[in-house]
Amino acid sequence: MSDRVPCFVLAGGQSSRFGSDKARALVKGRPLLVHVARALVAHASRITVVAARADAYHDLGLRTIADRIPGLGPLGGLHTALADLGRAPWLLLCSCDWLGIAPAWIEELLRHRRPGTRAVAFRGRRWEPLLALYHRELLAEAAGSLAAGERALWRLIERAAHVALPLPPDWSRAAQINWRHQLDDLAREQSVR
Repeated sequence: MSDRVPCFVLAGGQSSRFGSDKARALVKGRPLLVHVARALVAHASRITVVAARADAYHDLGLRTIADRIPGLGPLGGLHTALADLGRAPWLLLCSCDWLGIAPAWIEELLRHRRPGTRAVAFRGRRWEPLLALYHRELLAEAAGSLAAGERALWRLIERAAHVALPLPPDWSRAAQINWRHQLDDLAREQSVR
């Protein structure tokens, strides 16, 4: 199997906790979304952002598609990504608010794709569904979950034939940014180093 897969970055949320579009929040002079895309590029056959609007991030040089059904959270974003996937068997799903994704983590996910498997994800005390691989055959299952009012991405993983990987030892080096003060704290830490 190829070491490159289509990568989809979810940026369709309202960023209500953050207070503004966190995908555009600047980290070292670049939008957070650009940092995420750069972390994925070595393993990406293409990078696509799933957003509320199809033109939301074109100005950043990123292909952007609109959520098929807005407001359904990450599972709705995965559904949109799977519908856009085309002939590729797998996609990597990631959220726009991850800083510090290690290429080795993506390589670990890619190594564990197996025939018959439909999801590969890390699991510590809970699933980490926003840096995971999903097979195109999950499209109907995702649509069924959404139609039934189910929006938990981890439940889709559990129902599918999956591989659960232990969290990498350096997992804590990454940060998922949900609040503006997290970016401020990060900036202070980096200025001390």
